Formats: sequence, C-alpha cells, structure tokens
Amino acid sequence: MFYLHLCEKRGSGMDRTVASLEEKHLPPYKVVKGQEFTRVFIYPEKSYKEMTKQEKIQACYQHACLLFEDGKQMTNQSLRERLSIGKNNSAMVSRLIADSVAAGLIKPSSEDTESNKFKSYIPYYG
Repeated sequence: MFYLHLCEKRGSGMDRTVASLEEKHLPPYKVVKGQEFTRVFIYPEKSYKEMTKQEKIQACYQHACLLFEDGKQMTNQSLRERLSIGKNNSAMVSRLIADSVAAGLIKPSSEDTESNKFKSYIPYYG
C-alpha cells in the first residue's frame, strides 16, 4: 500500500507532528496510555518559562529524535533555536541538556569531545 501511495510509511506521522510542533515553537506532545485507550495531547503556544521541567526535558528528547531521524545531531545551539532562547541564555539550555542526559533520554554522540560548547547529542537508542 505504501508503494501505491495509499498510505504513509509506518510511524512517519509522529515525525511530521514533532517537526510541525518545532516549526511553530510549541510545547512537546504528551502521550497518556490507559488500559483500553491512548490519548495524545498537543498544547497551545507556551514560553520556555511557562513549561514544566518535564515538558522541557520532553522537548529536548523529541528534538534530538527528530534530528537523529534526519541524520543530524542535537547541539546546544539547535536546542536554543527550537526553544526560542537567546544566545546569552545558553547556560539554561546546558542545564536542560544535563537534565535530559540524567533522565536517560539522550546521550553524547561521542565521548571524546571535552568542551560542552561543541558537544552533540543523540537519543538514548542511537
């Protein structure tokens, strides 16, 4: 069916959803799984300061996943752009990246880069 253009590639809808959320600088989506249902929540625009810590970590993880699927790696700069944070507040993003690493959702793409400024990150499964 995919080759006949009657359906999408499996899972491509989530990639497109995350890409659209990032393009519009919206908070990350949230999935709630019940016993017999799954709900996906998409939220209206929120500033970085209005997001909860968990939302910030999820935004970081989803950003890393989207870039990884495109063959790229997340950096401090790419995450700042995604969250609409100025260059002078890069320490906030560095803390968010550290929290995401501590949560086990992302990891450094290589261990040999000592400088945090030039580190890049991939999802934990990469």
